[in-house]
Amino acid sequence: MSATFTAEQASLLFTAQRLFIISQVVIFPLYYLPGLRDEKDARFPCSISWMTRKGSPRYATLLFWNLGWACMMLAYVQRALSSADPMFDWLKAIFTLQMYATGFVTVVLTPMKGPDVALGSTDALHCYAAMLYVADHVLANELILGVPLTSAYGAGFAVSSSLCGACQFLRAKDDLYAKRLYVRALARSQLLSYETFVYILESGFMLFENALFFIFLFGMTSGIQIQ
Repeated sequence: MSATFTAEQASLLFTAQRLFIISQVVIFPLYYLPGLRDEKDARFPCSISWMTRKGSPRYATLLFWNLGWACMMLAYVQRALSSADPMFDWLKAIFTLQMYATGFVTVVLTPMKGPDVALGSTDALHCYAAMLYVADHVLANELILGVPLTSAYGAGFAVSSSLCGACQFLRAKDDLYAKRLYVRALARSQLLSYETFVYILESGFMLFENALFFIFLFGMTSGIQIQ
């Protein structure tokens, strides 16, 4: 199902999309390139949250991410104010505000402390808020952006999210499930060490986390129709 907007509202959503993509891309050179990065020893692999927890990657994220959300929320408020079915469109605007609030807790209020680069007991609130924020993206595709699960973008986002979640689940509780899986499936064969297995899980988490957000961002305007 497509989502219909005025030209002005659609322009705001396209602007939000560009700002979000910039926010997602710029953190890599700011975190990894010598001369730009704030940290002496950048870690790889690591999560988006680890890269953006402090310094210039964090400042860039706060700038572009919040500007993107301002454009997105303004588009849905404008739509609700001019809607022939205001109750339904105000619910969409409220959902957008709720999604921003969940992201605000994740991105702004609870930067990662570590030492784990993806999941740690000292970052429980951040991790739970991040999971809710990702779940909100599934609902946003279906309910407000017109990007159904059956579309290429919707399906790609779902697959990437599931694989990212699997990597995160295995690393939960101080790698409890990763250790169990390794002992039962890999230890006897000695094909790879436990440290290598954990490195693969961390790399998978980084790959699929970035994939799910890029797929969402490039697809978020694919269902837009202009009145």
